Amino acid sequence: MRLREFISEEGITYSASVSSKKRALEILSESLAEQHSSLIKSKVLDALLAREKLGSTGLGKGIAIPHCRMSELEEIHVAILKLNEGVEFEASDDLPVTFLFCMVVPEEAAEDYLLLLANLAELLDNEQVRKSIEKCDDAKCLYQLLCQNPKYLAA
Repeated sequence: MRLREFISEEGITYSASVSSKKRALEILSESLAEQHSSLIKSKVLDALLAREKLGSTGLGKGIAIPHCRMSELEEIHVAILKLNEGVEFEASDDLPVTFLFCMVVPEEAAEDYLLLLANLAELLDNEQVRKSIEKCDDAKCLYQLLCQNPKYLAA
């Protein structure tokens, strides 16, 4: 399972800053609803907020992976938000988050969901990849970066 199977350049949003974690999740929900007519922004937002109540999806090192399961879905949907200025996300290291990778997945897609989450976490744990993400200043750059094999990424 490769990351490029789930992402698109259109699914990447850049924003100078957001005022709150909720606003970041709203932007991601809007992006998902715009990309996929089967998704309703308010339902996606409610599901993401409910998941955040269980515990923050802020991983640390400026990264969050907000995610949720939705029974009405048949496939995994992804949206990405890159911020110039970080937002408080209750991450384990208390650092503000500047890169959010959002996934909404079908209720029964447990194996694919966990595999994608594990692959993404491994990719984002790579310091070289994180530095390359920070350098990207548009959706095309970030899309091309995330579609590469991580062992070939340049710092």
